Amino acid sequence: MRKFVMFSALAAVIAAASLPVHAQFVPGSPQTATFDVNINLTTGCKITTAPVAVAFTYTAFQTTAAALDTNGTFKVACTKNLNYTLALDNAGSYTDQATDLAYTLSLSSASSTGTGADQTFAITGNMPATQSGTCATTGASCTNSASTNKTRTLTVAY
Repeated sequence: MRKFVMFSALAAVIAAASLPVHAQFVPGSPQTATFDVNINLTTGCKITTAPVAVAFTYTAFQTTAAALDTNGTFKVACTKNLNYTLALDNAGSYTDQATDLAYTLSLSSASSTGTGADQTFAITGNMPATQSGTCATTGASCTNSASTNKTRTLTVAY
């Protein structure tokens, strides 16, 4: 009987020794296991600060072009290392419906690469010289507050 018990104990020791290391149980020792963390990132961009309104001051028939009085600054944040482009509607060339003044707008940059943080850009503009414009009020100035086409669109594509 002793031989059988001794043989059983010896068989158990041999069996435990032949188990893989991760399957062995050592009383009082912490047990660990490894696992993967899988991440699926969808890239993206967002306009974090919308462009501020831009403004021109123009006198009929002035002999020099007018630059913007107020540049339209805005901020964009995109996924780090993501290439993106910026564009204005109508390729940046317009004629205001209310004042009949032509002008162009452009961006400080047409493309960039995301940093994961806000990136600041500006909208600049120019109004060509010698335009007459449209204003029916004698000796006054007119605005385009009632213009049907004064709203512009900025697009961020990625």
